[in-house]
Amino acid sequence: MTGPGKKLVALTFGEHINVVWGASNSGKSYIVKALDFMSGAKTPLPPITEAQGYDKCWLELELPLAGTVTLERAMKGGDFGLHLGSVEPDSAGRPNRTLSWDHRSKGESISGFLLGELGVAEKEIARTLTGDKNAFTFRHYAAFVYTEETNMMGEWSPIRISDRSGETFDKNVLKFILTGVDDSAIVTTQNPDSQRTANSGKIEIIDEMLAAAQVEWERDYPGDPDLSDQSEKQAATIRDLQKTMSDRQSLLDDLRLDRRSKMESLRDAQERRTEISLSLQRFALLKSVYESDLERLASLEEGGAALLAGARRPCPLCGADPSHQLHAHGIEQVETTQRAVRAEMAKIASERADLAKATRSFEAEQEGLLKRAGRLTDEIDEIDRQLEEVKPLEVAARRTYEELDTARFVTRQGIALRQRIDELLRRKTQLEAFKPKSLPRGSVTSGIDGVTGHEFATVVQTVLHAWKFPGLPTVSFDDRTHDILIDGKSRRANGKGVRALMNAAFKIGVLLYCRGKELPHPGIVVLDSPLLSYRDPLTSRHGELAADEKEVKESGLKEHFYRFLVEKKDLAQFVIIENDPPPIALGEGSIVTSFTGSLGRGGRRGFY
Repeated sequence: MTGPGKKLVALTFGEHINVVWGASNSGKSYIVKALDFMSGAKTPLPPITEAQGYDKCWLELELPLAGTVTLERAMKGGDFGLHLGSVEPDSAGRPNRTLSWDHRSKGESISGFLLGELGVAEKEIARTLTGDKNAFTFRHYAAFVYTEETNMMGEWSPIRISDRSGETFDKNVLKFILTGVDDSAIVTTQNPDSQRTANSGKIEIIDEMLAAAQVEWERDYPGDPDLSDQSEKQAATIRDLQKTMSDRQSLLDDLRLDRRSKMESLRDAQERRTEISLSLQRFALLKSVYESDLERLASLEEGGAALLAGARRPCPLCGADPSHQLHAHGIEQVETTQRAVRAEMAKIASERADLAKATRSFEAEQEGLLKRAGRLTDEIDEIDRQLEEVKPLEVAARRTYEELDTARFVTRQGIALRQRIDELLRRKTQLEAFKPKSLPRGSVTSGIDGVTGHEFATVVQTVLHAWKFPGLPTVSFDDRTHDILIDGKSRRANGKGVRALMNAAFKIGVLLYCRGKELPHPGIVVLDSPLLSYRDPLTSRHGELAADEKEVKESGLKEHFYRFLVEKKDLAQFVIIENDPPPIALGEGSIVTSFTGSLGRGGRRGFY
């Protein structure tokens, strides 16, 4: 046990025999509750004064598959933390996994984890003779592992799981533990009264459903119309309308496709006209450049000779002022210049002619494109007109279809409602004719059979004989209570100490029987006060000894009890809670712990 600011409290168990003995109210029985709590018990640990300030419980286990693991759980209850390996509480860190305390949880539970270690999974136990079942959990094993003092000496059968489990369930749990056979094969059958009640409830529900359906029919379908005929006519009309709609939709699709194609052609023509218009503008500009160049060259040709005839004026060829002219141009140079001008004028005239030819070609193409654009525009207008004529027809057909489809839906709902009413009437007739089936007497039994019971009783007898129980009694199995009888005498007819011994022999007998049959068993037996007959009648709260208890006390059974445990120590781990120390040495692998109590001196006063 750990808690903030609290000293760690621990108890070590040996692998064979463990005895915790000492004074009353020192926490011995608390140990049994803590072990049961750390095996999945729902009930939190009792809030004793010594436990104040402690908030968490830790338990280390050696398991057959997982090996060493450490469980942690809040002392208030709840889920478990699972640490792989042996850990120290103050440095454990976060657990490797979380295990739910509830076996029914969707996630992994402590019960499922421990059952998995035993190779037990998905088993069911019948809780009634009619086959109602509950899942087998580790809590059902726990009743045969941890036996507290109250249960040890109780008059009820040692097989009792809890106050609410029921006799049938308790017997079937023992059957599974001693045979390995669960009740999953049993078919659940209701008893006649439950069947009648369930049948009456079904009829009542059907009556309510019928009343609601009849109200709906009378409200929505007055006059009890023939909906099947209506449905056929509606289906035929809708088929014809679907064909009309399909034809109109196809026409609309063709028109829209044709319009899209013509719009693309019109757009291409307009783009080409725009390109040609830009080209013609550039051609007109180029033509004006050609005209300007021809005029300039003509002026040079006509005035060159006259300007060179004697007047001192700027040179017509190079533009030099008279003051800068170093020499006069001769007539040969003027002629050369004129020839060059005429050649340049001829070249420009040729290019101007080519330009005129290209211009006429573009103008002709532009005219053709204009006519084509006009024709396409007219065709598009015609398609738009046809679309405006067809669209309303398609919309009207669709609206008509939707109205018919709505009417058909209502008709179909009515047909379904009529069928539901007829089915409810048919089902009510069947239920009214129902006769419950009785479960044949003796067809289902609970618990173990006579042979298994005899074999188990023989094992328990071996245990009691090994303890030298007075008289070396004959042990038999009580089919009715699933308890043992000593010389035909039930447990409740004995004193507390003898009842405790019989309970202890029963629980150890279950362990030995499972080991002998190689059946799963947790391999731990914790017994609180099995040797109650050896109490001090003056100081014990359980009072005077009965005659049979005195006989046990005087027989020396106590020593033989511990010698038997030493002989069987390799089969299981035993934890014995007692008031007195064992009278013999228990051997290696065993631990004896003593609590001196609050008034004791030296040693450990108690669990805390």
